Amino acid sequence: MNGRELYPDAEQRRRIMDFIMAAGQTLLENGAEVFRVEQTMEIMARSFHLREFHVYVLTNGIFASAGTAEISEVRNVPTRTTHLGRVAAVNQLSRQIAEGSVTTIDEAESRLVQAQSIPFPKGRVQLLAGLSGAFCFALIFGGTLRAALVAAVAGCAANAYLLFCGRHPIGGGFRTISTASLITILCILGCHLLHTEASHAIIGTLMILTPGIAFTMGIRDFVQGDYLSGTIRMIDALLIAASIAIGTGLVLGAYAAWTGVVAA
Repeated sequence: MNGRELYPDAEQRRRIMDFIMAAGQTLLENGAEVFRVEQTMEIMARSFHLREFHVYVLTNGIFASAGTAEISEVRNVPTRTTHLGRVAAVNQLSRQIAEGSVTTIDEAESRLVQAQSIPFPKGRVQLLAGLSGAFCFALIFGGTLRAALVAAVAGCAANAYLLFCGRHPIGGGFRTISTASLITILCILGCHLLHTEASHAIIGTLMILTPGIAFTMGIRDFVQGDYLSGTIRMIDALLIAASIAIGTGLVLGAYAAWTGVVAA
């Protein structure tokens, strides 16, 4: 297909459909809102003259058809992460397709592959983010400089553990519980050595685990009228919060039972 044909043939329609589904899947699995995925896919279909295109998106799946159901496709999206760089790249691609800067399906497919291959931040960048984030949160919540230093060490260790989990098939629930437990243990030990309260260090470090994006996306889905997807995202956020509470509570309970002292 060397350009945009007003009436693409069956083979070209199938190719356009596959491209649009791949673009929608890339958006959805990298943290885009449901309404943004639907809007972007509709813009691409309209720009490539794929007629009678209809799409329905959930947080873990895409259902689409074109040509009075002549072509239909379903994509399961079981794994979701957050990579806003990829989301921005696909959105930029859709704008260029609509403007006419990208005219061929070959070029669009090539640009999509480039967007999908944008790497995550390097490990040391994520370690630095955990360290600085936990340090700042501990200070924001009223902790001392010593508590913030302990939080920084715990945040760096937590992100290192999460990087390790990302390279192995470890379930999300267990990963969150174990990370929260690790954070609590390190903060209690570190604050005990530095003779300062552990509560601010624990809270500050746990903030790097909180599901802020999932909660925000759930609210945005509700505002857009997509109550099912909003409910799913809110349940995800609540499950993550419950896992954090379980991991922290297990360590604090064991510490209190072992020493007879409530960590503070």
